[in-house]
Amino acid sequence: MSTLSLSPRSGLTWTVLRLHRGTLWLWTAYVVLLAGVLLWAWGPGVSDLGIVGDCDPGVANTCTAKGSTADSFHYAVSFADTFLSLLPLAVAVFAGGALLGSELEKGTAQLAWTQAVSPARWLTTKLALPALALVTGTALLVVLRRQVAAAAPGLSQSQWYAGSFEVLGPTAVALPLLGLACGALMALVHRRSLRGAGFGLALTAALTAAAGLLRPHLWPTEIRVGTVAQNYLRFTGEITSEGAVTASGAHIADPMCVGKSACVAEHHLTGYYREGHPPSHFWPLQLVETGLLLALTAVIVFIAYRILRRSVAA
Repeated sequence: MSTLSLSPRSGLTWTVLRLHRGTLWLWTAYVVLLAGVLLWAWGPGVSDLGIVGDCDPGVANTCTAKGSTADSFHYAVSFADTFLSLLPLAVAVFAGGALLGSELEKGTAQLAWTQAVSPARWLTTKLALPALALVTGTALLVVLRRQVAAAAPGLSQSQWYAGSFEVLGPTAVALPLLGLACGALMALVHRRSLRGAGFGLALTAALTAAAGLLRPHLWPTEIRVGTVAQNYLRFTGEITSEGAVTASGAHIADPMCVGKSACVAEHHLTGYYREGHPPSHFWPLQLVETGLLLALTAVIVFIAYRILRRSVAA
């Protein structure tokens, strides 16, 4: 069994940093690598893009990049987005495995509790230091990712409703904190590194998926209605539903009556509608979802402390 030095000279904070210094260096390398990729995309990558088409900053894919660095730019941004999206799952695995699960399994946590370190203080330090690193590093990457999007606003990768919602706002910071809480909770429940990592990963994936499904309902949608002659009006943003409108004002599934007057009369159609979130809904959706994620994280951390207290008292 490994031992911990918790003398006043070293302190619990320094001990945690020393135990996980490899992970800290890995996290630093991760942030530096992604920051370098995004800085290249923001600077030389955008500068050498050959933008073709009538670019409308509010509409994705109204222009395309044909310059010498176009492919490299898209690969770089996709690379950064992928790693930012996978970060919550990686954090959950780390928290459930190395951060807490391994120490509970080997008994080093229990040893620390016998050296004038309360279980609550031990858990607080274990969570606070990674949380600080996650917030600092991820916030930096989000700022750089937003600069890249602002430099090439007409490209699909710059539009939140084209699939970049999670990496362009504060939800990108809140999701890793949720992963940290989920991994810690599962580690305390199972007290095994592999089980803590596995169940923490599963819980984080489930909650992240649930947040994505809930997102369209976090803010009131807007509806655009066109006449039968106009067909569907253009809707810039995320479309949540579309269909036909009857004379009574009811919204029904599209009966595919375009160009068929008999079909229009049969279904009593007066027009077509599209419902969804325009670009202006980005910040309301981001802030509401971030608040919900942080509240959920707080609840999970509270449960983790309760489980820790009960396990120590047992």
